Amino acid sequence: MIDIDASKMLKEANLRPTKQRVSLVANIYKYGNRHVSAESLHKEILDTGDNVSLATVYNTVHAFKKKGYLKEISVNSEKSYFDTNTSKHHHFLDVTTNELIDLKKDDVDKIKINKNLPGKKIKSVEVLVKIENSN
Repeated sequence: MIDIDASKMLKEANLRPTKQRVSLVANIYKYGNRHVSAESLHKEILDTGDNVSLATVYNTVHAFKKKGYLKEISVNSEKSYFDTNTSKHHHFLDVTTNELIDLKKDDVDKIKINKNLPGKKIKSVEVLVKIENSN
């Protein structure tokens, strides 16, 4: 379990530290680095007995993303995960289980992009490798 100051983080993200939000933030980080969807977080909170609306979960994770406390990984047009590890890194996506798995920098050779877009510069390169069961 990671020791965090949920109230401080909420204030820094311009959110009022209500009991529900503090519980939500503590839940996000209680297992260390992980990947969660807004829906899975909502279910986790409800399973603890706390009552937090799905809208509050969405507002909080997006405010945390904007502040840099979470990174959003969009795996398709309908599904996003929020990653507590905000460093630049790559991922496997197991399309069978919908599990997102971190890849370390050393797991991927240097990637070279040969195309430039006028007026744009590359901010980062992060690879999402989709995998499935081989049988």
